[in-house]
Amino acid sequence: MGTNRKIYKYVPITITMVYHEIRKLKGKLYNYLIYNIREGKKWKKASRYIGEGTLPEATIKKEIEKFKIELKKAEYLSKEQVLEIENTRKKFDSYLRKSGKIGIEKFDEWFFTELTYNSNAIEGNTLSLEDTSLIINENIAPKGASLREIHEAKNHKEAIEFLKIYKGELNERLILKIHSFILRNIADSFAGKYRRTEVRIRGAEFKPPYADVVPLLVTELIRWYKENKKKLHPFELAAIVSAKLVTIHPFIDGNGRVSRLVMNFLLKKAKYPEINIYVRERGRYLDCIKEANHENYKPLAFFLFDTLKKNYSFLSDKRAV
Repeated sequence: MGTNRKIYKYVPITITMVYHEIRKLKGKLYNYLIYNIREGKKWKKASRYIGEGTLPEATIKKEIEKFKIELKKAEYLSKEQVLEIENTRKKFDSYLRKSGKIGIEKFDEWFFTELTYNSNAIEGNTLSLEDTSLIINENIAPKGASLREIHEAKNHKEAIEFLKIYKGELNERLILKIHSFILRNIADSFAGKYRRTEVRIRGAEFKPPYADVVPLLVTELIRWYKENKKKLHPFELAAIVSAKLVTIHPFIDGNGRVSRLVMNFLLKKAKYPEINIYVRERGRYLDCIKEANHENYKPLAFFLFDTLKKNYSFLSDKRAV
């Protein structure tokens, strides 16, 4: 009993207040970023050289932002990958600003239709992308679609709409609320409730924890999240929380969809673009989840990084930003 309860470890390095300082030596000006750093219990002042002469204010701000990005601990992604994620975020922010209200609404309709289709298809839903769009955007039931699959599409979109306006923090109540959407009108007696029986994952050797420890494991996950949300890079934080939730497998059904919605909630909360995992890459995604079940999160981090690039490849078109 109580298997898979090991929590991801991270030795904290804390940085406080970064500011610009000019030092004059033999008539020349040298620019530094000054900051206090604590490793364990010890504090020390440190500096980073950023250039000679009188630097423009925009350059100084850029160097400070770049430095802050590097301070966000990425356990698995390289510095170059982290910078590319930040670049994607900035391009997407610019894209949204230029799109205006109508443009944002059109983007949301396109992106979240694709997201709903792919997330459900990963779990076995057979609706096409076109059928999914008819259901969630036009409230039309396609010919031949099963009632369960129609509800799966509607429920996923309703969960997305709820998370758009939810301003709170990640907690146990939110996880249960998301699940209550996912199984609404499908299995109402299980919706928003932890499983009470043992489950096995089809085609996987991994065995989820016993049902009676699920509430405790979710509580530990939330505690872990609170302890690490200011230490780890938000991209990896969202990925790891999502993976840990799948490993716990707290529900009788809907675990994958809930975990991906939680991941995107955390990304959006940290002002990062949300991720749409394509059903065509289901095999690779599930392989990454298998590794994550054994606390190897690197494959998943790399997979999500690649997926983010594919999701937002349209931003490379200069007309889009």
